[in-house]
Amino acid sequence: MRRFQKYQDLPTTGARAVEHFSINESLFLAFANNEGDIEGHNTDSFIYKLNTSTGQFSLYQTIDTTGAWDIEYFTIADKHFLAVANRFNETSNQLNSVIYRWNGHEFVTLQNIPTNSATSFNFFEILQESFLAVTNSIKNSNSVIYKWKDNYFEFFQEIGTEEEHASTTFVIKNETFIVFANLFNPQQGFAAHSNVFKWSGSSFVKLQSLQTYAAVDVKSFNINGDSFLAFANEHDSVTYSIDSFIYKWNGGKFVHFQSIPTRGAFKWHPFVMCGQTFLGVANWWENNTKSVIYRYSGEQFIQYQEISTQRGDDLTSFEYNGNTYLVIANYRNIDDLKFNINSALYKWIKN
Repeated sequence: MRRFQKYQDLPTTGARAVEHFSINESLFLAFANNEGDIEGHNTDSFIYKLNTSTGQFSLYQTIDTTGAWDIEYFTIADKHFLAVANRFNETSNQLNSVIYRWNGHEFVTLQNIPTNSATSFNFFEILQESFLAVTNSIKNSNSVIYKWKDNYFEFFQEIGTEEEHASTTFVIKNETFIVFANLFNPQQGFAAHSNVFKWSGSSFVKLQSLQTYAAVDVKSFNINGDSFLAFANEHDSVTYSIDSFIYKWNGGKFVHFQSIPTRGAFKWHPFVMCGQTFLGVANWWENNTKSVIYRYSGEQFIQYQEISTQRGDDLTSFEYNGNTYLVIANYRNIDDLKFNINSALYKWIKN
């Protein structure tokens, strides 16, 4: 039976997110570093590049970030971009988040976007037009969708949300949807509903609300033509040991499909290996909490493997030379209160 086994340690500083991408056949990993032991939130984020001779990643570039919470890679017309959500600078949450563009050798600043406690970027396309959604998690700050025009992103639509932490976009039968994971609102508290919006042809309009609990992430995925949403429920104000929810599209709306026990769930990552669908969840509550990989059995998701993490905050996977790799961003070691710790690369191998 195959399992993910540790392949390489990757130094990071309070990593909140990780993204993989390729440029001109070179493979990169980008980490959004939130906080360092010495520099606090004014810490750089790291980009690693794979050395094809050694099969190991090495630090390639540092980019100036401030309490980075998320990093999103995307392409427009064969140009490569990174969007970094900057959340906090020791004194304020009202910061510029930054769009970087690849200049052929490294990423350089293209555009600053005003944000308020930004927690995520989400790039998507509708009819060959490019959009970028940013979630602002401070109370009474709406999320904003930007549209690419004349080599820059300009304001397109404000979404009335409250403390949204992430979004995902997907298409069902040529119709585009965007979903926001909601942490909190004054009426429902941490039992806040998360909202589904549908593209009307000119803007997004609300379609449905779904029960979640302090949801900090949502991911969409497809299995055999069926569309699913996985919400990471962090806590219910009493405990971090609560279920996270998976919803399934029934043709007209999303309905509850499965509850999965999690501990401070922070991010989901759906991926496919050997024709099978897997879901990885980064559980961050307490140092001895393990992140978990689940496999779809044909009827539901069942536990496949536990992985020891240090308050794991995000995960991603990629294929290289016929092998599958998993990357986990570790945020903090609770035992010694250190942020300067290793994130980790795992390889899927036979035991």
